[in-house]
Amino acid sequence: MRIAFLFGCLLSLSLLLPAQSTIRQQIDRERNEMGSVAFTDQKTYDKARSFIRRDSTYYVGYMLEGAFLFFRANDELGFNKAIDPLKKAWEKMENDYDPLLRLRTNNFADYSANYRFQSDYGLITYFLSRCYQNVEDQDNAMDVVRHVRDRNFQLEFNLDSYNTMAWLYHRNRMYTSKRFSFLKNSVNENVRAANQCLDSALRKIQIDMPLNNGLFDPRYLNQQYLSTYHYKAMVYDYLLDIDSAGYYYDVLIQNNRYSSNNYAEFKLAMGEFEDADLFFKEAAEHESNVEKTTKEYYYMQGTLSIYRGHPEQADTLLHKVIQDQGSTPGYGWHSIGLARALHYEGLTAESQERTNKAARFQEMHIGTTWGQEQYNLAVAALHYLNQLQFKKEYWFEHNEWYFWLNPANWYRWLKYTLEIRHQKMLLVSLVAENPERDQVIYTLFSPENLMTFDEVWSVMEGFGNEYFINIYQKRLAADKRPRLKKYFKYVLGKLYLAEGKDSEAIRYFEQVLNDPDMADPYQTLLRARVYEGMALATSGTQHDANVQQLYAAYPQLVPFADLKMKMQLASDSKLPDVYQSMVDQLKNTHIDFETDALLPAVNLSFTPQGDAVNIHYTVTLGDKPFQQGVLRVEKNDFNVAGLLIAYRLFGIQKTKIGETVPPSPQPSIEKEKGSKPV
Repeated sequence: MRIAFLFGCLLSLSLLLPAQSTIRQQIDRERNEMGSVAFTDQKTYDKARSFIRRDSTYYVGYMLEGAFLFFRANDELGFNKAIDPLKKAWEKMENDYDPLLRLRTNNFADYSANYRFQSDYGLITYFLSRCYQNVEDQDNAMDVVRHVRDRNFQLEFNLDSYNTMAWLYHRNRMYTSKRFSFLKNSVNENVRAANQCLDSALRKIQIDMPLNNGLFDPRYLNQQYLSTYHYKAMVYDYLLDIDSAGYYYDVLIQNNRYSSNNYAEFKLAMGEFEDADLFFKEAAEHESNVEKTTKEYYYMQGTLSIYRGHPEQADTLLHKVIQDQGSTPGYGWHSIGLARALHYEGLTAESQERTNKAARFQEMHIGTTWGQEQYNLAVAALHYLNQLQFKKEYWFEHNEWYFWLNPANWYRWLKYTLEIRHQKMLLVSLVAENPERDQVIYTLFSPENLMTFDEVWSVMEGFGNEYFINIYQKRLAADKRPRLKKYFKYVLGKLYLAEGKDSEAIRYFEQVLNDPDMADPYQTLLRARVYEGMALATSGTQHDANVQQLYAAYPQLVPFADLKMKMQLASDSKLPDVYQSMVDQLKNTHIDFETDALLPAVNLSFTPQGDAVNIHYTVTLGDKPFQQGVLRVEKNDFNVAGLLIAYRLFGIQKTKIGETVPPSPQPSIEKEKGSKPV
């Protein structure tokens, strides 16, 4: 009986194998007939399910299903759904085609007959590794990549094992083996491990070259070197090893294999802002990838617009990106960028509202070295700066002689002070726990610093002036980026100003202003901040001249500086009481209205429009209009019309006063066991 049973099983298997082979051949034909149908096409998913129904032991159906789900995914749930079919495809392929996956040969007939299996294997492992990366399961991502490495393909298709290993070390460099087992115990060790992986990639290319010569076009084989150079450039850029990074970028540019976005970040870290802006725009135009990734170039373009003194352009760009993109990966980063633009436009309430949205959003950092720590830090910096600006707004709006006689103002002072102190301590604690602060944050500009130099200053302000003076004196002497010297001098000026050493501060500020690069439009924010520092360090006519220079450079900053702008005011001599009260309210703001003919001249006129009024305003600076427009104020807002006018004189397009904003949510800092960075 037992022999009969075994014979029956063998007979059934012998009949099944030819039938299974026929089904797989049919599946392969149909797959080839799909031609250029994209993985994102619904037809791909329908075919995948059809293939699985016909032969659930064949890898092809699971591979296509996993690829479709990978490109469809927008969140952690979506990528986790893609993992299951991809794992099945991986397991079934290794089970059925192990000998073909181990094939190494220089024989064209043998290699070409089995090429597609090695190519499909690379595709499956690429998607699977990316899924694990996107759900922050980095250990499993590394296991997949190491498995590919250990198979020792003579040419790796779709997934470059050593390059991807380097990426995983570099992307997760802030953590240790307590978080992900493959990591080392410091940032420097992780970056060193990434570089060693890239060296191994280059060695493997050389070892495999005798097998691959004659099978592939030499130009195709050369692309392997360029792929590794891409990561080499990234690592050396991070290390601010300018010469090495420049060498690899030059090779990539000569071969037209450079990433516009990465090269733009290199240029930004060098202080070459105009070039950086051009390459970020090039990235936005050309680097269209159906795979969902963080679009770094939009965020960075917004920052550069702020440096040029045009936060409204950053606002327009990022508003459109968010509208087009919706709540998909990158929404949080773009919300941070938009919040920053609104902050520099002087629209504090709107900025805080957008910052709150970013804080609540669970961002997925896909295809980027930007991580949750940088995200939390950028959010915390905006929370702090906005709270500081709320306080300065209130002081700007209320300059009455009886200000401190009003108990409500004492309450406001206490409320703002406590909130500012709370947000500052949160910000400082994040920086204190950040192992990259010396390499990334205090350098002011680096490929991984996602804050403005203003925001970096907000971290340092009030903490250890002597310590930071020492840091920036050393940077000024040793840093190899000549275009950034003026930024180090600016920070030194601010630090000496905080120490009460005004003459030393002025010396550094004047060196910045005398830099030949200061005529560059991208230095507008720096120029404005230097004039602000000069105004704080001087008095009398020098002080007034510096305030006017600040106003001319970046008028939106003036109401929130610890300065008082002098202007002359002209309006109709006889105004109805309702309009006169608006002018009186304007005079009670933190603007010093005088009769000096050399001061910026403000002209106002009022035109009734039903229950509303159109207020025509012009600020003449020198002999040219500097700010002008028409402010329409509805009857319900007559009581704050003077404040709205005051902001318009500085180019701040407020439409409401005293908007309420929900309390600031705290950053979602991960506190899992072993997750704290070193």
